[in-house]
Amino acid sequence: MPSTKISYIELTHQVVRESHEPLPFAEIMGRVHALVPISTRNPKGTIRNAISQSRLIVNTGDGRYGWKYRVINGSVLRLTLSEANCRGEALEYPEELREALYPAFFTIQKYNDREPVHLKLPDGATIRLPLDHLREVRCWGTRGTPEFWKWFRSLHAKPGDALIVRVLDGEARLYSVEFLSREARDETAIAARNQQIVQAALERRRRTRWGVSEWDMASHLLAIGLYRHPVPPDPLKEIQTPDLWEPESIKKPVRADWMDTGRDDSALMIESLMRQLCDPTPPSTRKHGPAAIVGVAAATSIYQLMITLRDSDPAIWRRIQVADTILLPHLHGVLQLAMGWTNSHLHSFQVGKLAFTEPSEDDFLPVIDYRSVRLNQVAPAVKGSFSYLYDFGDSWEHDIFVEEILPVEKGARYPRCLEGQRACPPEDVGGVWGYSDFLKTIRDHRHPEHAETLEWVGGAFDPEKFDLQGVNNLLQIFQSSLERRARTV
Repeated sequence: MPSTKISYIELTHQVVRESHEPLPFAEIMGRVHALVPISTRNPKGTIRNAISQSRLIVNTGDGRYGWKYRVINGSVLRLTLSEANCRGEALEYPEELREALYPAFFTIQKYNDREPVHLKLPDGATIRLPLDHLREVRCWGTRGTPEFWKWFRSLHAKPGDALIVRVLDGEARLYSVEFLSREARDETAIAARNQQIVQAALERRRRTRWGVSEWDMASHLLAIGLYRHPVPPDPLKEIQTPDLWEPESIKKPVRADWMDTGRDDSALMIESLMRQLCDPTPPSTRKHGPAAIVGVAAATSIYQLMITLRDSDPAIWRRIQVADTILLPHLHGVLQLAMGWTNSHLHSFQVGKLAFTEPSEDDFLPVIDYRSVRLNQVAPAVKGSFSYLYDFGDSWEHDIFVEEILPVEKGARYPRCLEGQRACPPEDVGGVWGYSDFLKTIRDHRHPEHAETLEWVGGAFDPEKFDLQGVNNLLQIFQSSLERRARTV
């Protein structure tokens, strides 16, 4: 009979979940060892790795680790109502409220729980409130239920009023809600609470090497008890201001920060690109290794490029500006972020009859190693053109045209996207022609595959959506990450 492989992640989960109080690391390690002796070469590293891989085991800020569902009990959060909210169409969740209502939102499928929560109304009735992706505002929230909207309409709420949500029992998914008018706000107390949040967030951010994503920050603030106070602060998205966070971003640019990046996988995308660009081994044998493709040379001029997804109708396109000295691997990263791809497939550049990419043992045609090739070497003049192929299966071909070569603009940050139109197609949809069929299916409510196709794409898809600011924020983060990595090599 084959032996069963020990999962120290599962054992660590079990220990923390079964403890009614948060535990110090040594206690967690001791309890795991008591269940099954830790036989790895580095027992401490094994348990630390198990903790770091779990989004349900959280650091409570005092050297202990607790089960997230219980740690958040007693938290009180504020949802400021917008004009759209008051019309009774939907409620958008600030990141910290979504984290409190759905603690397992970012966990692996095995632990993920996005079932409706139990919400206790002021009249004592308890309803089930669903989680919905609000595609029109690109965020998570709820479209509510008839029972909820009946209560909400009785409030005669106005913009600036608030709903106060309390975590009664995270494990039972039980919450309560009450209404607070704008006139009842205690501005002095709320300002003090906002300042507590700001200081804790800045401290957390300055302690990390790569910065903190918005959802990680929300989880951290909940875990250390910053919301267990009778006066809830304003939502994080209202507390953040450019004058507060932009200086921090300059000192420590991050892979995904408190800025609208326009997509849910921003942190993963930057991490994926940096891991790919900073690993020198061929894709077929790739493992983590020392930094490699990190050369960032000062620009002598700026290339304005027009990128069009070939055969897309209506056209899907972006107009970007990049340094003339940008390496082709870095240009790949820019194109992935600007277009909206997920860096999940192979790619290459085609210049005439020459293919430029990262060599692999699996190559069946000759390619030129592009890891030291710069843009101005393959497109030395205005009106030059070349192509970029992404996903050798779906064959997403992009036509790239050099519109202008411009002087470097003083104070400007490159790369940057000037404009664009239409959303990036979903990955693995079958290329341009498969995308056409996909759009027909999701637009036809009577199509037999309509519901299944929408579910596959995440519940909603807007082919006309393009977030210029989100793209530029991602490009800034990507470039800052490259520059920082280059300085450390």
